Amino acid sequence: MAALYIFNPEHDYALANNDPHFMPPASAVKFALDCALFLSYIVPEDATLFLPHSTNDKFYSVNNHTWSSETSDFQSIQPWGWDALVLHQCQEHFPYKSLEYENMVITVRRLAHRRNTIEALEYLKQHCSDEIHLPEPAQELFSTDEIEEYIRKYQHVIFKSPYSGNGRGHLYAHERSNPTLLRQGGGVIRRQGSIMAEPLYEVVQDFAMEFRCHNGQTEFSGYSLFNTLHYGYAGNLLLTDTQIEARLTQWVPEAHLHAIHDHLRDYITHSIAPFYEGYLGVDMFVYQKDNRSYLNPMVEMNLRMTMGMAAHILVERYLHPEAKGIMRLEYQPKFGRLLQQIQNQEPLTIKDGKWHHGFLALNPVTEETQYAITINITNI
Repeated sequence: MAALYIFNPEHDYALANNDPHFMPPASAVKFALDCALFLSYIVPEDATLFLPHSTNDKFYSVNNHTWSSETSDFQSIQPWGWDALVLHQCQEHFPYKSLEYENMVITVRRLAHRRNTIEALEYLKQHCSDEIHLPEPAQELFSTDEIEEYIRKYQHVIFKSPYSGNGRGHLYAHERSNPTLLRQGGGVIRRQGSIMAEPLYEVVQDFAMEFRCHNGQTEFSGYSLFNTLHYGYAGNLLLTDTQIEARLTQWVPEAHLHAIHDHLRDYITHSIAPFYEGYLGVDMFVYQKDNRSYLNPMVEMNLRMTMGMAAHILVERYLHPEAKGIMRLEYQPKFGRLLQQIQNQEPLTIKDGKWHHGFLALNPVTEETQYAITINITNI
């Protein structure tokens, strides 16, 4: 039997809130509704998509390209990420099938806390060669006094909410604190119990290693190379793992990259895989200090599907060997503007059944669409 898939990009908000009746921001709900069918490119052909926010038909059959208000039986539920909100939505529609996922929501929230990156980085520092100069782990702070002390020590600092992703919930300090930062940081501590702190680095390249936990084991799925804008997600490059490694080895030896993903896979296998089933992305970056390049292999762990893993699947399934590309999240606040923007692009050209060059929106775009996940393909 097929699985039921859910695109719930509000997951990071819902995970932090931890309330089954949480109302996501209207922008997150609109993103979910506009881009839900993007999943049809990365899930199995026999999958069914479930749109919990839809007020009309909620189910879409990928292989039949049909909508309905009901779905046939399915084997498992696989959201973008598990949280209390999506579990509640599933319980309303599939009360018996949802029972088996209640512990998964508790597990994901426990393992997704940023303090687990401290343990993971300590593990890598213990098991990797001294030739791989890894940074010190982040620190978990519990008061505004500790925030001020950390700024005095490191001067250029980034603070992160324990539950956050894609650049959300970050605060920055340069040499001194200020009342606004202390108020915001204190608010994070009151809501989530603590705040994470680490020095700001001169980042030269963001990337991620993508894993999948299944039946207590962990497999390394591959790399993803992404761009950020104002510390938020801007897009993924569509490149093969070999091409991504070639780029990364400008700064980091190939042997170091392989050692990191081998030891990280071991860590995930004994610390996460016994309790978690699904995709897991570990964000990393290469940074420069004193004219030398270093690797930070533990920026954050995302216990969910990621845009990086989606890009990896797109490359494996659809990208022509002669092609490369970029996957972006497009947004236009004014109705009709996104449709006009997309209509002006060069249509996608297929060669040997694969994407060769041109532009494609991975979700339907109408006058009312404000969000689209798009790919732009060029030749190597």
